[in-house]
Amino acid sequence: MSDVEKRDDGKRGEGDVTIRQGGAREVNAHEVTIRQGGAVRVRADEVEITQGVVALAQTEELEVTAGTVGGVVADEAKLEQTAATFVITRQGKLEQAAGGVIVAESVTARDSAIGLLVTRRLEGDGNKILFGPQAALAFGAGFAAALWLLRRLTRS
Repeated sequence: MSDVEKRDDGKRGEGDVTIRQGGAREVNAHEVTIRQGGAVRVRADEVEITQGVVALAQTEELEVTAGTVGGVVADEAKLEQTAATFVITRQGKLEQAAGGVIVAESVTARDSAIGLLVTRRLEGDGNKILFGPQAALAFGAGFAAALWLLRRLTRS
């Protein structure tokens, strides 16, 4: 059973939206709360997700607990026990989370795994980071050289 509440408090556009055990294709609001539900696209000043899924979130403040997010563009992003594919943020905080690509001005992470991290400052411990910017560049150059060589050898 799905429960969607909509409150208009005079703030940005659509007011507040709460989704419980349901889903939505697109949500535009001042504040969005998702509990055991999902949305394809969310645009809001504040987004809070608990045990939910969002494909793309554009927000000032994002907080996800035990959920999954495809892409995030946020001023501040806090991920706890969450998986995120791509995150662009000014300030990121990860607690036992996994991120594919994290691009941020500063990141505070604890016991988290990150595929590619691009940041000015990283704080925290117990993290696994697969690639930093230099390693990613070296890997890409090596991979491109290997493909070029393979292509030359197969043409002969």
